[in-house]
Amino acid sequence: MNTRSDRTSKPIAKPSGSDEVRAAILAAAGRHFARHGTAASLRDIATDAQVNLGLIHRHFGNKDDLIRAVLESHATAGAGLASRSTDLAGAVQEIFGHNADGGQYIKTLAWLLLENAPIEQFQTQYPTINALRDLATSEDQQLHLLGAFALIYGWTVFGDQLLAAFGHKPRARRQVEQQLTVIIGRLVSSQWQPRPPPTMTLHHSV
Repeated sequence: MNTRSDRTSKPIAKPSGSDEVRAAILAAAGRHFARHGTAASLRDIATDAQVNLGLIHRHFGNKDDLIRAVLESHATAGAGLASRSTDLAGAVQEIFGHNADGGQYIKTLAWLLLENAPIEQFQTQYPTINALRDLATSEDQQLHLLGAFALIYGWTVFGDQLLAAFGHKPRARRQVEQQLTVIIGRLVSSQWQPRPPPTMTLHHSV
C-alpha cells in the first residue's frame, strides 16, 4: 500500500545543458510576465527556473530581450498549431483551447499595452494569425476570424470578471469555455452567414 510519502513527487531536477536552460527560463518568464508584466523580476524568474541569474543575461540579454523571446516562442507554437490544420474553424478552436489554459501570450501583450510599452519594439510579426488568414477563403471569413480573436483575447483577459458579471461560479469556467469553443467554430465557419444589419429608414424633413 502506498504511503503519503510514496505519493510525494520528487523535486524537479535543475535544468542542465543549453537547451534545457533556455526552455526553463522561457517557461518561467512566460508565467511571470503574464502575471506581472514588465514589473516581473528577473531574479524571481531565475529562481523559478532554477538557474543562475547570469544565465538569463547570457542566453537572452536584458528584460526586454527576454519578453521578445517569450512572445516569439508563444507565437511560433501558435503558428505550429495553425499550420498543421487545413480547417480554419478547427484550428481556431484548438488555439482558443490552448490559450484558455493560461493565456500567457495574450496576458503579456495586455500588460505591455496597459503600460504604454511600444508593442512594435517587442513584436512586429504575427505568424499564428498569418497562418490562419491563409486558411480563410474570403474577406468576410477573414473578418469573422478577426471577430473570433477579439473573443479569444477578451475572454483570456476578462474571463473571470465576465463569469461573475453573468452570475456564474468560477467552477463553471470550463463548461462556459466549451460552449465558447463551439461559438468560435461557428463564427469562422465558411457555412456561417451572419444576419444582415437592419435597413435604416431615413426620415427627411419636409
